[in-house]
Amino acid sequence: MNQVEIQIGKYKQMVPIPYNPMLWFLAGLAFVAALGVILYRKPVHACLSFLLTLLSLAGIYLQLSAEFIAIMQVLVYAGAILVIFMFVIILFQDAHEQLRLFKAQSTSRLLYAAGAVLVLTILSFAGQIKSFSGEPASLPPDFGAVEPIGKALYVDFFFPFEAVILLFLVAIIGALYMGKKEKI
Repeated sequence: MNQVEIQIGKYKQMVPIPYNPMLWFLAGLAFVAALGVILYRKPVHACLSFLLTLLSLAGIYLQLSAEFIAIMQVLVYAGAILVIFMFVIILFQDAHEQLRLFKAQSTSRLLYAAGAVLVLTILSFAGQIKSFSGEPASLPPDFGAVEPIGKALYVDFFFPFEAVILLFLVAIIGALYMGKKEKI
């Protein structure tokens, strides 16, 4: 029986990977929806596919007994972040139309290399999946609760958390700068 180590804050536990058909369905749905984000030509369709990806991830979190993270996934990402994406899509709609005028300049070597990396990653992942089996183990009583997650974010991983916030701030400032209209 294969197990994975889960750590939230100071708590560590080895948890077996269960066979759960709903978990695999949601993972497949998230994968297909993520492909839709990449393959759809219209930005609004890609954004709706991104919504399906985020909701599938929330379902996966629910299957893994992480209810708080699932709720935050829906509220923060599927709610707030997706609204910001739609706002940016609407704001830069004219720029998207002008991008169609330019011919792509990527070489076929890069495309083949990216495809080879994708195939190797899928084969490696498939090799690891073959060995998964087992019964689900009991989790600690405070697994997925707000307090251990908050302690992990603000005590154990404070600097990476702040670095992500700084990255978001730089992205917002860059979007505002790019969206600024020139005065005539």
